[in-house]
Amino acid sequence: PAGVDTGSRLRVRGEGNAGRRGGEPGDIYVFISVKDHPELRRDGVNIHSDVSISYIDAILGSTTQVLTVDGPVDLKIPAGTQPDTTLLMAKRGVPRLGNSSIRGDHLVHVNVVIPQRPSRQELDL
Repeated sequence: PAGVDTGSRLRVRGEGNAGRRGGEPGDIYVFISVKDHPELRRDGVNIHSDVSISYIDAILGSTTQVLTVDGPVDLKIPAGTQPDTTLLMAKRGVPRLGNSSIRGDHLVHVNVVIPQRPSRQELDL
């Protein structure tokens, strides 16, 4: 089910071994282990990810595509974004187990890439 996490236990009724002396079958308990995603990090119902942008995009603002649990989404980077800023995408996290209408948030950590060697054109500015 949506929102399940490592360590969760699911009970499947009536799918276990046959009961004694022809009795009803028992239940199966399934213990969940969720694989880590290479780009997304989970913290309860919240998701964290990183995005790198150029210093020009940080100064002027831009739009970049961010991978979420629902697929790629365009994220607006506001003008004047500082290095190590965290942008919030509300209700883009994991659904809460047992109540999928409540979702966590997706926090995007912005890494501003500053060139080590500016180009001739950049130096002329």
